[in-house]
Amino acid sequence: MKGDCYYYRAVIVSLVEDGDFLLENNVPDLLIGQLAVGQEGFVPLHSILMPLVSMPFYLLFRTQGLLLFNILDCMILIVLIFKLNGLFFSHVIAFSTTILYATGTLLLDYTYNYSPDVFSTVLLLAGLYLVLRGKYYWGAIPLGLSIFAKIPNVPLVVVILLYAVFIIWKGDGTNRSIKDDFRKKFTITSITAFIFIVANTPFAYSNYLFFGSPFVTGYQRMAVAGVDGQAVIVDHVNMFNEPLLKGIYQVLFDIGNGILLTNPVLILTFAGIFWIKKVKAQDQMYLILVIGLIQFIMIAKYDAWSTSHFSNRFLMAFIVLSSVFTSNFFSYLSHRYSLEDSIPEQIM
Repeated sequence: MKGDCYYYRAVIVSLVEDGDFLLENNVPDLLIGQLAVGQEGFVPLHSILMPLVSMPFYLLFRTQGLLLFNILDCMILIVLIFKLNGLFFSHVIAFSTTILYATGTLLLDYTYNYSPDVFSTVLLLAGLYLVLRGKYYWGAIPLGLSIFAKIPNVPLVVVILLYAVFIIWKGDGTNRSIKDDFRKKFTITSITAFIFIVANTPFAYSNYLFFGSPFVTGYQRMAVAGVDGQAVIVDHVNMFNEPLLKGIYQVLFDIGNGILLTNPVLILTFAGIFWIKKVKAQDQMYLILVIGLIQFIMIAKYDAWSTSHFSNRFLMAFIVLSSVFTSNFFSYLSHRYSLEDSIPEQIM
Protein backbone atom coordinates (compact mmCIF):
# COMPACT_ATOMS: atom_id res chain seq x y z
CA MET A 1 0.00 0.00 0.00
CA LYS A 2 2.36 2.71 -1.25
CA GLY A 3 1.51 6.41 -1.08
CA ASP A 4 -2.06 7.61 -1.57
CA CYS A 5 -3.50 4.13 -2.04
CA TYR A 6 -3.50 3.57 1.75
CA TYR A 7 -6.03 6.40 2.05
CA TYR A 8 -8.16 5.09 -0.79
CA ARG A 9 -8.36 1.79 1.08
CA ALA A 10 -9.24 3.68 4.26
CA VAL A 11 -12.45 4.83 2.56
CA ILE A 12 -13.48 1.20 2.04
CA VAL A 13 -12.50 0.25 5.59
CA SER A 14 -14.56 3.13 6.98
CA LEU A 15 -17.60 2.17 4.93
CA VAL A 16 -17.34 -1.53 5.84
CA GLU A 17 -16.55 -1.13 9.54
CA ASP A 18 -18.21 2.20 10.44
CA GLY A 19 -20.76 2.75 7.69
CA ASP A 20 -19.58 6.32 7.01
CA PHE A 21 -16.98 8.45 5.22
CA LEU A 22 -15.45 9.92 8.39
CA LEU A 23 -11.84 8.75 8.48
CA GLU A 24 -10.63 10.01 11.89
CA ASN A 25 -10.44 6.48 13.29
CA ASN A 26 -9.20 4.81 10.09
CA VAL A 27 -5.85 6.55 9.49
CA PRO A 28 -2.80 7.07 11.76
CA ASP A 29 -2.28 10.79 11.04
CA LEU A 30 -5.02 13.28 10.20
CA LEU A 31 -2.88 16.28 9.26
CA ILE A 32 -0.38 15.18 6.62
CA GLY A 33 -2.36 16.41 3.63
CA GLN A 34 -4.25 13.19 2.91
CA LEU A 35 -7.64 14.15 4.36
CA ALA A 36 -10.04 17.03 3.89
CA VAL A 37 -12.08 19.04 6.37
CA GLY A 38 -15.73 18.33 5.70
CA GLN A 39 -18.96 19.52 7.25
CA GLU A 40 -18.96 16.79 9.89
CA GLY A 41 -15.29 15.95 10.30
CA PHE A 42 -12.31 14.61 8.40
CA VAL A 43 -13.42 13.10 5.08
CA PRO A 44 -11.58 11.73 2.02
CA LEU A 45 -9.35 14.21 0.24
CA HIS A 46 -9.27 12.02 -2.85
CA SER A 47 -12.02 10.71 -5.06
CA ILE A 48 -14.26 8.00 -3.59
CA LEU A 49 -15.02 6.51 -7.02
CA MET A 50 -12.22 3.92 -7.08
CA PRO A 51 -12.95 2.71 -3.52
CA LEU A 52 -16.63 2.30 -4.38
CA VAL A 53 -15.89 0.41 -7.61
CA SER A 54 -13.28 -1.84 -6.00
CA MET A 55 -15.20 -2.53 -2.78
CA PRO A 56 -16.47 -5.97 -3.94
CA PHE A 57 -12.84 -7.09 -4.34
CA TYR A 58 -12.09 -6.00 -0.77
CA LEU A 59 -15.16 -7.75 0.59
CA LEU A 60 -14.13 -10.98 -1.11
CA PHE A 61 -10.36 -10.97 -0.56
CA ARG A 62 -9.60 -8.08 1.81
CA THR A 63 -6.50 -6.02 0.94
CA GLN A 64 -5.21 -8.64 -1.51
CA GLY A 65 -8.45 -8.12 -3.44
CA LEU A 66 -7.41 -4.53 -4.12
CA LEU A 67 -4.22 -5.84 -5.75
CA LEU A 68 -6.36 -8.12 -7.90
CA PHE A 69 -8.54 -5.16 -8.83
CA ASN A 70 -5.46 -3.16 -9.82
CA ILE A 71 -4.07 -6.00 -11.94
CA LEU A 72 -7.37 -6.25 -13.82
CA ASP A 73 -7.36 -2.47 -14.19
CA CYS A 74 -3.87 -2.61 -15.70
CA MET A 75 -4.98 -5.34 -18.10
CA ILE A 76 -7.84 -3.13 -19.30
CA LEU A 77 -5.42 -0.23 -19.74
CA ILE A 78 -3.06 -2.38 -21.79
CA VAL A 79 -5.94 -3.50 -24.03
CA LEU A 80 -6.95 0.15 -24.48
CA ILE A 81 -3.39 1.03 -25.53
CA PHE A 82 -3.63 -1.66 -28.18
CA LYS A 83 -7.07 -0.48 -29.34
CA LEU A 84 -5.99 3.17 -29.50
CA ASN A 85 -2.88 2.36 -31.53
CA GLY A 86 -4.96 0.09 -33.75
CA LEU A 87 -6.93 3.13 -34.91
CA PHE A 88 -3.85 4.40 -36.73
CA PHE A 89 -1.52 1.48 -37.36
CA SER A 90 -1.47 -2.21 -38.22
CA HIS A 91 -2.21 -4.79 -35.55
CA VAL A 92 1.41 -5.95 -35.63
CA ILE A 93 2.73 -2.48 -34.84
CA ALA A 94 -0.02 -1.80 -32.28
CA PHE A 95 0.70 -5.11 -30.54
CA SER A 96 4.48 -4.52 -30.51
CA THR A 97 4.05 -1.06 -29.01
CA THR A 98 1.57 -2.34 -26.45
CA ILE A 99 3.94 -5.05 -25.20
CA LEU A 100 6.77 -2.52 -25.07
CA TYR A 101 4.70 -0.13 -22.95
CA ALA A 102 3.35 -2.88 -20.72
CA THR A 103 6.84 -4.08 -19.83
CA GLY A 104 9.16 -1.11 -20.41
CA THR A 105 7.39 1.80 -18.69
CA LEU A 106 6.12 2.70 -15.23
CA LEU A 107 3.04 0.53 -15.89
CA LEU A 108 5.00 -2.57 -14.95
CA ASP A 109 5.86 -1.16 -11.53
CA TYR A 110 2.38 0.22 -10.85
CA THR A 111 0.75 -3.13 -11.58
CA TYR A 112 1.75 -4.19 -8.05
CA ASN A 113 -0.21 -1.38 -6.42
CA TYR A 114 -3.72 -0.02 -5.84
CA SER A 115 -3.30 2.87 -8.23
CA PRO A 116 -5.79 5.72 -8.67
CA ASP A 117 -3.69 6.87 -11.61
CA VAL A 118 -4.19 3.61 -13.47
CA PHE A 119 -7.91 3.78 -12.69
CA SER A 120 -8.36 7.37 -13.89
CA THR A 121 -6.21 6.76 -16.98
CA VAL A 122 -8.40 3.80 -17.94
CA LEU A 123 -11.48 6.02 -17.85
CA LEU A 124 -9.80 8.85 -19.76
CA LEU A 125 -8.38 6.54 -22.42
CA ALA A 126 -11.68 4.68 -22.81
CA GLY A 127 -13.52 7.98 -23.35
CA LEU A 128 -10.94 9.22 -25.83
CA TYR A 129 -11.02 5.95 -27.78
CA LEU A 130 -14.82 6.01 -28.04
CA VAL A 131 -14.85 9.65 -29.15
CA LEU A 132 -12.25 8.91 -31.84
CA ARG A 133 -14.50 6.06 -32.97
CA GLY A 134 -17.39 8.52 -33.27
CA LYS A 135 -19.26 6.94 -30.34
CA TYR A 136 -19.90 10.25 -28.58
CA TYR A 137 -22.72 9.09 -26.30
CA TRP A 138 -20.74 6.18 -24.91
CA GLY A 139 -17.54 8.23 -24.73
CA ALA A 140 -19.18 10.91 -22.59
CA ILE A 141 -19.72 8.41 -19.76
CA PRO A 142 -16.09 7.45 -18.99
CA LEU A 143 -14.95 11.00 -19.72
CA GLY A 144 -17.33 12.32 -17.08
CA LEU A 145 -16.31 9.64 -14.60
CA SER A 146 -12.62 10.31 -15.27
CA ILE A 147 -13.10 13.74 -13.71
CA PHE A 148 -14.68 12.12 -10.66
CA ALA A 149 -11.70 9.76 -10.51
CA LYS A 150 -9.08 12.53 -10.80
CA ILE A 151 -9.79 16.26 -10.98
CA PRO A 152 -6.66 17.16 -13.03
CA ASN A 153 -8.34 15.33 -15.91
CA VAL A 154 -10.67 18.33 -16.34
CA PRO A 155 -8.62 20.24 -18.97
CA LEU A 156 -7.90 17.01 -20.87
CA VAL A 157 -11.58 16.10 -20.98
CA VAL A 158 -12.54 19.62 -22.07
CA VAL A 159 -10.18 19.40 -25.05
CA ILE A 160 -11.56 15.98 -26.04
CA LEU A 161 -15.14 17.24 -25.85
CA LEU A 162 -14.31 20.36 -27.86
CA TYR A 163 -12.81 18.11 -30.51
CA ALA A 164 -15.97 16.00 -30.49
CA VAL A 165 -18.13 19.11 -30.98
CA PHE A 166 -15.88 20.23 -33.84
CA ILE A 167 -16.18 16.87 -35.60
CA ILE A 168 -19.94 16.73 -35.06
CA TRP A 169 -20.47 20.17 -36.58
CA LYS A 170 -17.88 19.73 -39.30
CA GLY A 171 -20.40 17.75 -41.38
CA ASP A 172 -20.31 14.43 -43.14
CA GLY A 173 -20.51 15.60 -46.75
CA THR A 174 -24.08 14.48 -47.35
CA ASN A 175 -26.68 16.49 -49.25
CA ARG A 176 -29.22 16.85 -46.45
CA SER A 177 -31.05 20.14 -46.15
CA ILE A 178 -29.54 22.79 -43.90
CA LYS A 179 -32.47 22.46 -41.50
CA ASP A 180 -32.14 18.67 -41.18
CA ASP A 181 -28.37 18.91 -40.91
CA PHE A 182 -28.57 21.48 -38.10
CA ARG A 183 -31.19 19.43 -36.25
CA LYS A 184 -29.07 16.26 -36.35
CA LYS A 185 -25.91 17.99 -35.19
CA PHE A 186 -27.72 19.85 -32.44
CA THR A 187 -29.34 16.63 -31.24
CA ILE A 188 -26.05 14.72 -31.10
CA THR A 189 -24.31 17.58 -29.31
CA SER A 190 -27.13 18.04 -26.80
CA ILE A 191 -27.43 14.35 -25.95
CA THR A 192 -23.66 14.03 -25.56
CA ALA A 193 -23.60 17.05 -23.24
CA PHE A 194 -26.54 15.69 -21.23
CA ILE A 195 -24.88 12.28 -20.77
CA PHE A 196 -21.64 13.96 -19.74
CA ILE A 197 -23.47 16.06 -17.13
CA VAL A 198 -25.26 12.98 -15.79
CA ALA A 199 -21.92 11.15 -15.56
CA ASN A 200 -20.63 14.00 -13.38
CA THR A 201 -23.65 13.97 -11.09
CA PRO A 202 -22.17 11.44 -8.60
CA PHE A 203 -19.07 13.64 -8.28
CA ALA A 204 -21.16 16.75 -7.65
CA TYR A 205 -23.31 14.89 -5.12
CA SER A 206 -20.29 13.58 -3.18
CA ASN A 207 -18.92 17.14 -2.99
CA TYR A 208 -22.28 18.38 -1.71
CA LEU A 209 -22.43 15.55 0.82
CA PHE A 210 -18.96 16.27 2.20
CA PHE A 211 -18.58 20.02 1.80
CA GLY A 212 -22.03 21.47 1.26
CA SER A 213 -21.44 22.50 -2.34
CA PRO A 214 -21.22 20.49 -5.59
CA PHE A 215 -18.36 22.73 -6.72
CA VAL A 216 -16.10 22.36 -3.68
CA THR A 217 -13.76 19.37 -3.67
CA GLY A 218 -11.50 17.81 -1.10
CA TYR A 219 -8.47 19.37 -2.73
CA GLN A 220 -9.80 22.79 -1.79
CA ARG A 221 -10.21 21.72 1.85
CA MET A 222 -6.96 19.81 2.43
CA ALA A 223 -6.10 19.40 6.13
CA VAL A 224 -2.49 19.99 7.22
CA ALA A 225 -0.84 20.78 10.55
CA GLY A 226 -0.27 24.44 11.33
CA VAL A 227 2.51 25.94 13.43
CA ASP A 228 0.57 25.24 16.63
CA GLY A 229 -0.32 21.71 15.54
CA GLN A 230 -3.93 22.60 14.82
CA ALA A 231 -5.64 21.75 11.53
CA VAL A 232 -5.13 24.30 8.79
CA ILE A 233 -7.10 24.19 5.55
CA VAL A 234 -5.00 24.47 2.37
CA ASP A 235 -6.28 24.91 -1.17
CA HIS A 236 -4.46 22.40 -3.41
CA VAL A 237 -5.09 24.65 -6.41
CA ASN A 238 -2.39 27.00 -5.08
CA MET A 239 0.29 24.31 -5.37
CA PHE A 240 1.30 24.99 -8.99
CA ASN A 241 4.24 27.36 -8.50
CA GLU A 242 7.24 25.63 -10.08
CA PRO A 243 9.01 27.73 -12.75
CA LEU A 244 8.01 26.16 -16.05
CA LEU A 245 11.47 25.54 -17.54
CA LYS A 246 12.83 24.22 -14.25
CA GLY A 247 9.78 22.01 -13.88
CA ILE A 248 10.14 20.62 -17.40
CA TYR A 249 13.78 19.73 -16.77
CA GLN A 250 12.97 18.06 -13.44
CA VAL A 251 10.04 16.09 -14.79
CA LEU A 252 12.17 14.81 -17.68
CA PHE A 253 15.57 14.20 -16.13
CA ASP A 254 15.24 13.67 -12.37
CA ILE A 255 17.05 10.48 -11.34
CA GLY A 256 14.17 8.80 -9.52
CA ASN A 257 11.10 10.50 -10.93
CA GLY A 258 12.11 11.86 -14.34
CA ILE A 259 9.96 10.21 -16.97
CA LEU A 260 12.69 10.07 -19.59
CA LEU A 261 15.15 8.20 -17.36
CA THR A 262 12.51 5.86 -15.94
CA ASN A 263 10.69 5.36 -19.26
CA PRO A 264 13.46 5.42 -21.90
CA VAL A 265 10.95 4.25 -24.52
CA LEU A 266 9.88 7.91 -24.70
CA ILE A 267 12.96 8.56 -26.84
CA LEU A 268 11.12 6.70 -29.60
CA THR A 269 8.07 8.87 -28.94
CA PHE A 270 9.95 12.07 -29.68
CA ALA A 271 11.20 10.52 -32.92
CA GLY A 272 7.65 9.54 -33.87
CA ILE A 273 6.35 13.08 -33.42
CA PHE A 274 8.58 14.25 -36.28
CA TRP A 275 6.78 11.85 -38.63
CA ILE A 276 3.27 12.79 -37.58
CA LYS A 277 2.42 14.01 -41.09
CA LYS A 278 2.80 10.45 -42.34
CA VAL A 279 -0.44 9.52 -40.56
CA LYS A 280 -3.72 9.99 -42.42
CA ALA A 281 -5.77 10.97 -39.37
CA GLN A 282 -3.55 13.91 -38.46
CA ASP A 283 -6.29 15.78 -36.58
CA GLN A 284 -6.63 12.86 -34.16
CA MET A 285 -2.89 12.58 -33.70
CA TYR A 286 -2.63 16.30 -32.96
CA LEU A 287 -5.49 15.96 -30.47
CA ILE A 288 -3.57 13.24 -28.61
CA LEU A 289 -0.42 15.38 -28.72
CA VAL A 290 -2.24 18.40 -27.25
CA ILE A 291 -3.82 16.32 -24.47
CA GLY A 292 -0.44 14.89 -23.51
CA LEU A 293 1.26 18.29 -23.54
CA ILE A 294 -1.44 19.81 -21.34
CA GLN A 295 -0.90 17.18 -18.68
CA PHE A 296 2.87 17.47 -19.00
CA ILE A 297 2.85 21.25 -18.49
CA MET A 298 0.44 20.97 -15.55
CA ILE A 299 2.71 18.53 -13.71
CA ALA A 300 5.83 20.53 -14.59
CA LYS A 301 4.22 23.43 -12.67
CA TYR A 302 3.09 21.22 -9.76
CA ASP A 303 5.00 21.74 -6.50
CA ALA A 304 4.63 18.07 -5.49
CA TRP A 305 5.57 16.69 -8.91
CA SER A 306 8.06 14.21 -7.39
CA THR A 307 5.75 12.49 -4.89
CA SER A 308 5.75 9.12 -6.62
CA HIS A 309 7.55 6.03 -5.38
CA PHE A 310 8.83 5.45 -8.91
CA SER A 311 8.84 7.53 -12.08
CA ASN A 312 5.95 10.03 -12.21
CA ARG A 313 2.48 8.58 -11.76
CA PHE A 314 0.90 12.00 -12.36
CA LEU A 315 2.01 11.69 -16.00
CA MET A 316 0.59 8.22 -16.58
CA ALA A 317 -1.87 9.45 -19.21
CA PHE A 318 0.93 11.35 -20.95
CA ILE A 319 3.07 8.23 -21.10
CA VAL A 320 0.20 6.02 -22.28
CA LEU A 321 -0.84 8.50 -24.98
CA SER A 322 2.76 8.77 -26.16
CA SER A 323 2.44 5.17 -27.39
CA VAL A 324 0.78 6.33 -30.63
CA PHE A 325 3.88 8.33 -31.54
CA THR A 326 6.13 5.39 -30.72
CA SER A 327 3.95 3.31 -33.05
CA ASN A 328 4.30 6.04 -35.65
CA PHE A 329 8.07 5.72 -35.46
CA PHE A 330 7.80 1.94 -35.82
CA SER A 331 5.49 2.46 -38.78
CA TYR A 332 7.99 4.80 -40.39
CA LEU A 333 10.77 2.26 -39.92
CA SER A 334 8.63 -0.56 -41.32
CA HIS A 335 7.90 1.44 -44.48
CA ARG A 336 11.42 2.82 -44.77
CA TYR A 337 13.05 -0.60 -44.54
CA SER A 338 10.21 -2.79 -45.79
CA LEU A 339 10.92 -5.95 -47.75
CA GLU A 340 9.12 -4.62 -50.81
CA ASP A 341 11.42 -1.64 -51.01
CA SER A 342 14.48 -3.87 -50.92
CA ILE A 343 13.35 -6.12 -53.81
CA PRO A 344 14.35 -5.00 -57.30
CA GLU A 345 11.38 -3.91 -59.42
CA GLN A 346 12.05 -6.43 -62.20
CA ILE A 347 11.89 -9.31 -59.72
CA MET A 348 8.58 -8.05 -58.26
